[in-house]
Amino acid sequence: MERNILTISGGGFSEEDNAYIDEYLLKIARKQEPLKIAFIATASSDAQSYIDKFYEAFKTELPSHITMRDFELPNIQEVVNALDIVYVGGGNTQYMLEIWQKTGFDNVLRNAYQKGVILAGISAGAMCWFETCYSEKNEEEYEEFKGLDMLKGSLCPHYNDTERRIAFNSWATTQKNSTLYTLEDNENLHFKNEKLIAKIIT
Repeated sequence: MERNILTISGGGFSEEDNAYIDEYLLKIARKQEPLKIAFIATASSDAQSYIDKFYEAFKTELPSHITMRDFELPNIQEVVNALDIVYVGGGNTQYMLEIWQKTGFDNVLRNAYQKGVILAGISAGAMCWFETCYSEKNEEEYEEFKGLDMLKGSLCPHYNDTERRIAFNSWATTQKNSTLYTLEDNENLHFKNEKLIAKIIT
């Protein structure tokens, strides 16, 4: 079963209309019929305005969204397995991962990925798939925490942000045997079967 993950650093539907990177994502899964694509906005605490933007951007497909409340549904694995694409929004990465781990939704995503559901995400939704995350603890501090370990190494989105770049570079000096990826806001990575196959610059 072919497995795909698309990591998006910036842009996408939340910042621009008809975003190229979103078109690229749809082409990975393109079939004759509209695609079943679900948005997960855990990192923004299920912000309704963010969810609304998603529906507008993907209105020609079959969009849906999965809230934190839905994680408790007895058939949530079947719901996610039936999708073509899972699209994870940005926000607080550590908060999102904690919620997923508490509810077991992290394993739901792992199982769906193994069955060929395409995983994509922007910012927090880009770094979460990796072995290790390094991101904000608060407004002044960054810290290391575990990601989902579907991809080895670590990813820093928004690398063009000076403060983030300095913090990540300092941390990177302690990661001697780890694969580290840095993406500015117009850069994105496509992994197939856990191997990097394309860097997309928009």
